[in-house]
Amino acid sequence: MSVAINVLGHGTMSVSNVAKNLTASMDVDLPAKCKRAFITVETDAVRWRADGTAPTATEGHVIAAADSISFTGGNYRQLLENIQFIRVTTDATVKVTYFD
Repeated sequence: MSVAINVLGHGTMSVSNVAKNLTASMDVDLPAKCKRAFITVETDAVRWRADGTAPTATEGHVIAAADSISFTGGNYRQLLENIQFIRVTTDATVKVTYFD
């Protein structure tokens, strides 16, 4: 039995030298029913953390430009509320698609 996953929205975020989260930094905020997301880095590398500590340019998981991360296999609501991004060298653009 497969479970239908519905798209709840899509957002774009500019990532600079101050850590940003998905709840207040996107052109579309984290939807209330969102439990999953697919995130693509468009223009330059970023780092991310989801443990409540802001990433820095040298600390956190790195995502290279044109790479992506997928949080789609379960309920990731808490992670998506906590995740923060920061640029590694120059400003970057992050695209997110939200799912229920």
